Amino acid sequence: MRKLSWGEARDIWVYIENQHGEPSGPSLEILSAARKVADRLGQRVVAVLLGFELKDRIHEPIKYGADEVLYVDDERLKSYACLPYTRMLHDMARWRRPYALLFVADEIGKDLAPRLAARLQTGLATDNIELEVGEFFYGPSKTTFSNLLVQIRPDFATRVAKIYTPRHRPQIATVRPGNFKALKPDPSRTGLTTTFTASFGPEDFKLVVEGIEDLPKTSVNLEGANCLISLGLGILRDGRGTSRNPRDAYNLAQDLAEAIAGRWGMKVEIGSSRGLIYAGLKELEGLITVERQIGQTGKTVSPEVYFALGISGAVQHRVGMQKSKKIVAVNIDPTAPILEISHYPIVGDLYEVVPRIIGEIRRH
Repeated sequence: MRKLSWGEARDIWVYIENQHGEPSGPSLEILSAARKVADRLGQRVVAVLLGFELKDRIHEPIKYGADEVLYVDDERLKSYACLPYTRMLHDMARWRRPYALLFVADEIGKDLAPRLAARLQTGLATDNIELEVGEFFYGPSKTTFSNLLVQIRPDFATRVAKIYTPRHRPQIATVRPGNFKALKPDPSRTGLTTTFTASFGPEDFKLVVEGIEDLPKTSVNLEGANCLISLGLGILRDGRGTSRNPRDAYNLAQDLAEAIAGRWGMKVEIGSSRGLIYAGLKELEGLITVERQIGQTGKTVSPEVYFALGISGAVQHRVGMQKSKKIVAVNIDPTAPILEISHYPIVGDLYEVVPRIIGEIRRH
């Protein structure tokens, strides 16, 4: 195949991570995001697979929206290592010239994406929560760049930032899990599968994987819950400004969870804002831990129902839960930002409101 120039860059690539022989859930979410962008641009979605003994899994991404699977099957890629994986992605991108390349914003994506961007001398936008297609006007040269991938991420204040890569290709971005819904698998979809021959140098194996050890799994599964009840620093005071034991709020959340699970059979988990976790309250020790953190530096979730109890709703928290189907917020501050995005905003004392909600659920 003829080697393309960067001016001919085309197609949206997605790096696919494997989990027990299957594409990971977050990778399937990113395929959905890529499908949205590619359809707007009139381009294709290419899933990129690296690993060993891939023949039984190379067709899976096609079921979930990919038009082609580009893969390297090599024993030296059996276990993830940053240098040989970066080498393969670099060589594949130099050969095929993708328009954009998307990664999951997890440990592997955050390791690979910046290395690849540096080698390809292109831009990188990290931790995106949305992707769009639009144009960018550059004032100094009065130039308008059309059909750009708009990379949208929270900034460090109270807003979101839109990031553009007008001149360099590929546009590289990492996308936070939980912001897109994977497409339903379609076994009837067909697509291409293309193999790429690995070529390594000694410098690619300066680091050697000696072994892999699984970390203990947590019992907290925020992403898998139908309903989430999250607590914030507002639980420290009631509606009259009187200090409250935060354990009382946790117990209320547990009672609400039990009522919802008993009434509708929903899987319910208790979450938390970052502020409450890092407050280090002894009353919540072992109960409100980092595994329960929702927001920019925690988990991104989209349950059927999300309760925000005593959470003000800074952008760092909102980006982690704003795609919930129904949001119920209880806050004594009528100007709390969380109330603006809630379907059911309640201005009131959570220590009075939540028992009434529990009572109504159990009564009916």
